[in-house]
This record gives sequence, C-alpha cells and structure tokens, in this order.
Amino acid sequence: MSCRTIALCFTETESAETLARSGAALARRHGAHLMGLFVLPDPYVYPATSIYLTGEIITQIRSGQRDTAQQIEAAFLSAAEREGVTPEWRCLEARLATVGERLCESARAADLVLVARPEHETAARPQEELIRHAGRPVLMIPPGYAPTAPCASAVIGWSATREATRAAHDALLLLDKGAEVVLLSVEKTPDPGERDYPANDIAAMFSRHGMNATVTHRAPGERRIAEVIEREAFETGASFIATGAFGHSRAYDFVVGTVTHDLIRHAKRPVLFSK
Repeated sequence: MSCRTIALCFTETESAETLARSGAALARRHGAHLMGLFVLPDPYVYPATSIYLTGEIITQIRSGQRDTAQQIEAAFLSAAEREGVTPEWRCLEARLATVGERLCESARAADLVLVARPEHETAARPQEELIRHAGRPVLMIPPGYAPTAPCASAVIGWSATREATRAAHDALLLLDKGAEVVLLSVEKTPDPGERDYPANDIAAMFSRHGMNATVTHRAPGERRIAEVIEREAFETGASFIATGAFGHSRAYDFVVGTVTHDLIRHAKRPVLFSK
C-alpha cells in the first residue's frame, strides 16, 4: 500500500514547521502529492464581553488571520521545496462551519491526513473533528518531532473492534517490508492453550505483507491504557503507535474519557488514529 495524496491540516503557527517538515518527508518517500490546508475561522464574540463587531474590527481580525496563514504557507512551501515534492496550498474561510468541518471537506480526498498534536487541551477540537468525521487515517505529530518517515516499526493497540481493525490495516500505509509490528492487547492474558484467533489472524496478515508481527498482552493494573501503550512503544523503540479512535459515544467520552483523548494530549511519538 502507498500514499498518493497527503493532506497537512494546520491549526497554529507554533507547530507549522514541524508538521510541514514531517509531511514533506513522508510525501517524498511515497512520491505523493502534498496538500496544505488552513482555515480562517469566522470572527466571533465572547458572550461575556458582548462586543459589537464593526466592519473595521472584522477587517483587523481578518488581517491578523491572513498574516498567520501566510506564515504557515511559507513554512509549508519551504518544506516541500526542501524535499522536492509537489505542494498545493489551500487557505479556506469557515463560512459558518467549524474549522474542523472545513478541513474535513478537503481532507477526505487524501490517503493520509497529518495534524499536529495540540500543545493546549483547549486547542484540540479541529484534530478531534478530523479523527471523528474525515473518514481517513489521521497521523498526529507531537511537538518537536524530528521529521523522519515512521516506517520501521509500530505498536498497534489491538482489540476485536472495527476501529482497531481499521487502524491495523491503515498502518500498512506507513510500514516498510520487514517492519516490526507489535499487536498490543491491554487486557487479561488468555488462559493457557487458548488461542487468540482475531489477533493472530491480523498478525498473519502482516506477515503476508512481509512484516514481522507479534501478539502481546499487557495487564493495565493501576495504569491508564494509553500509558501502557506508550510504555510498550518506548520499550520496543516503535516508530509510531496506531490505534482505533473514539469507539464510544460522545457522552461516554465526556464522562469517562478515552484512550484517544489521552494520546491526543500526551503522546510523545506519532500516533495514527483510525475511526
């Protein structure tokens, strides 16, 4: 499997260079078309201030947004030129949609979507909307990540669910032949003699693609599942983590929290989310 179109969804200037360089490196490796996306959000009023937005204020807000867009575009084009890949830049206006909704419209045409891991929890909404609604695998790049192609190894958070199954197959987009793959199940270890059929079948699928796949079980104990996955990735030297995303209702996510939210906030290596 290979990528022919990679979309970079930019949301802030602080992470623009890291995201641009990571995306351009992947595009060069795959010979892919590289699309850069940025959305100008609609000017809005904080209810507590109740400020009336005059035409002059809106013009000033738009001017600041366009300055931001130009900075991000410059970082995007520079990275594409450095890697020798074909870039396409799209600066869109929200027009009563959310930033995430507008990003999804263009991102759906991509084989792979890249976003930056938000450094502030309140800035995660566009990334979450892309993961939930774009219908494409979303690779999240952590702050300060060295832009190398994550192709040598992976830890895949495994469970017998649709989302985890998609994550396992989507990971093939990034992995080279001969890659080391760990299918990690964070639950009780099967009883002696009990064969974990679904996980072993997925491992066999990776083997047919020329990769070395193993099935591993870890009991979470007192740790959160995301911590167990990250520790496994650290100990095995995995290039990236792949996992199914948002397998519960929004109400459950809000009350209980999920592995997805934990990885969005704290992951220290790239994470491929599939929904």
